Amino acid sequence: MEGLFESLNPVFTVKYENSPIENKSGTVYITLEAENEEQAKDKAMVNPEFIQYIQMESFDRENLNAYKPVGLYVIGRVEYFEEKGTRA
Repeated sequence: MEGLFESLNPVFTVKYENSPIENKSGTVYITLEAENEEQAKDKAMVNPEFIQYIQMESFDRENLNAYKPVGLYVIGRVEYFEEKGTRA
């Protein structure tokens, strides 16, 4: 059992947080297989479902992050959460 998962690729969640525009912002997530964080970000940025939620007119790569997911996740699922109002 020890070597069972060794051949699987690492999994990362990529998160992009849109800059607030008109008191509204949102965050989009995707979990995917990649060799490292940079490859995960690159894969996310060519995923049409992921990038449809990014306000490209104010895109900033600094708002794009990748990290190892914790808990249950579905590879390839895009999730978007919209926030209204200003942040405190």
